[in-house]
Amino acid sequence: MELPEAGGSPVVHFVGEDGRSRDFRFAELPLPRLHQGFAAALAARVGPGGGRRTQRAAMGQWQSIRRFFTVLEGLAAPPCRVEELAARHVERYWMKCLETCSPVTAARQVQELLRLLRALPGQDRLGADLVEYMAQRRHGADAQSTALPGYSDGEFQAVMAAARRDVAAIRDRLAAGEELLARYRTDPCGLDEAAREQGARLEVMAACGRPQVDYRGLAVGQYPRAMYEQARQLFVVDDDLAPLMVYAAGLTGRNPETLKELPAEHEVLEGAAVALTLTKRRRGKTNTFTQVHWSVSQDPARQLGSAGSFYLLLHRLMARSRALSGTGSLWSIWAGNGRGAVLHAGSGGHVGPFDAELARKLRLGAWAERHGLTDDGGGPLQLRLTRMKRTVEIRTAKQAGGHLPSVRLTNTAQTSFAHYLRGDPFTTEWAADVLTEAIADAETAARQAVARVGAAEAAALPERVREDAESGQLDTLVASCLDIEHSPAGGRCTSSFLTCLACPNALVLERHLPTLLALVDALQGDLDRRDAHDWAARHGATWQIVTAHILPRFTAGQRAAAARSKPAALPLHLLDGPQETP
Repeated sequence: MELPEAGGSPVVHFVGEDGRSRDFRFAELPLPRLHQGFAAALAARVGPGGGRRTQRAAMGQWQSIRRFFTVLEGLAAPPCRVEELAARHVERYWMKCLETCSPVTAARQVQELLRLLRALPGQDRLGADLVEYMAQRRHGADAQSTALPGYSDGEFQAVMAAARRDVAAIRDRLAAGEELLARYRTDPCGLDEAAREQGARLEVMAACGRPQVDYRGLAVGQYPRAMYEQARQLFVVDDDLAPLMVYAAGLTGRNPETLKELPAEHEVLEGAAVALTLTKRRRGKTNTFTQVHWSVSQDPARQLGSAGSFYLLLHRLMARSRALSGTGSLWSIWAGNGRGAVLHAGSGGHVGPFDAELARKLRLGAWAERHGLTDDGGGPLQLRLTRMKRTVEIRTAKQAGGHLPSVRLTNTAQTSFAHYLRGDPFTTEWAADVLTEAIADAETAARQAVARVGAAEAAALPERVREDAESGQLDTLVASCLDIEHSPAGGRCTSSFLTCLACPNALVLERHLPTLLALVDALQGDLDRRDAHDWAARHGATWQIVTAHILPRFTAGQRAAAARSKPAALPLHLLDGPQETP
């Protein structure tokens, strides 16, 4: 913070972690006796130890001070010193915000003001009512806005289709300009007069970066548009940013700030992937940068189908402009009309559009309107890059069946859920459908928790037979016999229970689990008393059927519940079937 020796208003010099800088001059504000205190608070909030370390965040703090001072200036008796600030001044600010903002937005603005007030030096100088007011959490503290939902599948596909058409048109437009320039350089005599003149203008424009226009027959008011149209032949221009950014958001699923700071520096790995370092400042100082590998399609027809191929296309489209602007960013455009002709005179009008600040207007609403994009209700579509990112996060989660650890493209599973999936209506509807299907599957599985060995599924049984089996009327020792009168050997079954579980007429229900578990215990106990070869010949097939083919069809919970009610003992001689008494 700079304090002029002559007693003038202070200036806060800000240099953010993103390299962007800004000077906040309090001379622009009213109430000069409040300047020094609020300048110190602003310096604390946006300085190296503060919580607002990007240019955009610092501008938000500055705007909070400007709005607060404007409200105070309008009072009949505005405070002249920090000591005179009171809770009623914050309340008045809140009411003023509510005149133009929603309650949630107003609460967030009050929250930012309170943070500044807490950073004022000499907190002991503040009035008791203001100190008490700032301590009450209900006054805007931790106010959270409800994020806009993602787009429906239909809305998202319409946006991406429109963006893809525009991206293809930009690519083809610049390719046509490059082709004409190449033809002019190799064989100017082979071109007709109009093409030759245009080729000459393109050659000069490629060298110096400034559009060369034939002004003959044009009114003075038509000059800027003519320059703009000429620049479009070799360079990406301002109007191209909207579709390029929209398509990048939909293809990569990255947030707008990360996309705006895409670097030009990269490495192509064996023609199959492109490696580059991304910036995501919300992760904190230690995790600001991360390296990613985006796949590159070998098929030219799929140039717009993979993130790596699209990145390389953008790199090529803006290469000429980037050489003139000198930016290290991927993005570089010609913006030499109007004020841009003065601001960027040294580079021929070329500039990294997001170098000075990330908040450059993309006019997404106007772009969506030109394409006639509508929401599912038929109204104008509200196009936001953050909603595109949210939609990609949701679509990816759906493709992975909702398993968040598998879909952490840009966030942790917790962040993906808390900020992108939870509360989104399309996610909620999809999750409800998945849950309904899961419950239905669970109910079906519970009803069909059977082992129908060697035969058709239990669901194909006649309802009456199934009811008899469930009621126990068809029980044998450890299963139900669906047709005792017609055994596989013919006639009424007289076989041993040892072969019962291998019979196609056997049906095992969940109600048989306690007896089956007792059978397993009994067989295990018999093994301890018999010779292994004798036991295997006698019970090996039954053991294999029960342990490998029947019990695994029931859940661990079902088996645990059955274990609590299994019989204490099961006489193994019953497995030999009914015995005649002499």
